[in-house]
Amino acid sequence: MFHHLAVAAFGLVTVLLWPRSGAAQPSELTLEEALSLARQRSPALLEAAGRVAEAHGPVAGASPLLHNNPTLALEAGPRTLATGEQSPNVVVGLSQPVELGGKRGSRLDAARAGLARETALQRDTERRVLGAVASTFLRALHARERLRLARAAEETARDFARSTQRRFEAGDVPVVDVNVARVALARARADVAGAEGAEAAQLGELREWLGLPADAQLSPRGDLSALAAQPVEPPSPPPERPDVTALVAELEEARAEQRLGEGSTWPDLNVGIRYENEGDERALVGALGVSLPLFARGQSARVTGEARVRRLRVALEAARRAQAVQVQAAFVQYSKELEAVELLEREALPLLADNEQLARKSYDAGEMGLAAFLLVRRDVLDARADYLARLLQAALSRVQLTVQTGVLR
Repeated sequence: MFHHLAVAAFGLVTVLLWPRSGAAQPSELTLEEALSLARQRSPALLEAAGRVAEAHGPVAGASPLLHNNPTLALEAGPRTLATGEQSPNVVVGLSQPVELGGKRGSRLDAARAGLARETALQRDTERRVLGAVASTFLRALHARERLRLARAAEETARDFARSTQRRFEAGDVPVVDVNVARVALARARADVAGAEGAEAAQLGELREWLGLPADAQLSPRGDLSALAAQPVEPPSPPPERPDVTALVAELEEARAEQRLGEGSTWPDLNVGIRYENEGDERALVGALGVSLPLFARGQSARVTGEARVRRLRVALEAARRAQAVQVQAAFVQYSKELEAVELLEREALPLLADNEQLARKSYDAGEMGLAAFLLVRRDVLDARADYLARLLQAALSRVQLTVQTGVLR
C-alpha cells in the first residue's frame, strides 16, 4: 500500500514540477526516477493497462448464472368456434434456455484465463519497457560522457594548435606542423559535433519511452561506473517470468475453450410456462424443450482447442528452457564485461595521463616528432573512449541480466 502511495505521489509531483515549454533549466533525472516516470507515462504501459481493463469484459459477460436471457411471448387474436361465433384468445409464455454440459463453467474459466494472460502480459510489457528505458538512460549517460571527452580533446587540440603556431613563428617547427595541428583541431571539433548529435538522439529516444513532449528539458544524472558495478541478486531458483506465465494462462484458456466445445455435445434445455385465456377458459401450462445436438456439436471449438493446446504445450516448454538459457548467458556476459572494465581501470587508465604528458614534453623538447606525438595522443583518446564504451556495455549487460531474471522493478 505504501509503495502504491509513493508511486502516486511521485507521479503527482512530476506532473506539477515537470518543466513546461521554454523552461530555462534542464530537469535532472536519475535512473530510479526515470523508471518510476516510465511506469506513470510510458505509452506502451498505458496501452497494456487498457488491455487488462478490456479483459474484464468477457469475465463480466460469463459471470451470470444463465448465459441467455428469458423470452417473453404474447399471442392474441380471435378464435372462431364451430358455431361460427368468435371468442378472444390470449396466450402469454415465458421461457428460459438452460445450458448443460458445464458450458457456463468452461466459458467463465476461459474468460478468467484470458484476464490472467493479459495481466501477465502487462507485467511482461513493464519488464521489457523498464529494460528499454534503463538501457536508453545508460546510453544517454554514455553520450554525455563521450561529449565531455570530445570537448576536452577539442580544448587540448586548440591549445596544441596555438602552441604549434607560436613555435612556427619562432622558427622551431615547419609550416607542415601547423597544418597538421589545424587538421587535428578540425577533427576534434567534428567529434564534438558528432557527440552532440548522438546525445540529442539518445535524449529524444528517452523522451519517447517516457511519454514526454519533444521540447521537454531532460538531463540524465548518474555515474556509469557506479551503475555498472551495482550488485545483482537474482532469486534462486528464479521465478517464472511474466512472458512464461502468460503462456501458462493462455494454455488454460485453450483448455477451457476445448471443454466448451466438448460441452456442446450435450443438449440444452428450454424451460417455460404458458398462460392461456380462451373465452371463459383459462389454463396454466408448463413447457420443457430439449435441443438436439445432431449437427452443431462444437466441432470447431473442439478441433481448434485441441490443436491450440498442443501448440501451447510445446511453446511453454520452449519458453521455460529459453528463460534458463537466457539467464545463464546474461550472467556470463555481465561478469565478463565487468571483468573487462576492472582490467582497464587497473592496468590502462593510470598510464594514460602520464603517456600524454610525457609525449607532450618530448615533442616540445624536440625529442619526438609530430607524427609520433599525434599517434600517442590519439591512442590516449581511443583508450579513454574504449573505457567509456566498456562501462556502457557492462551497465547494459547488468540491465539485461535484471530483465532476464525479472528482478528489474
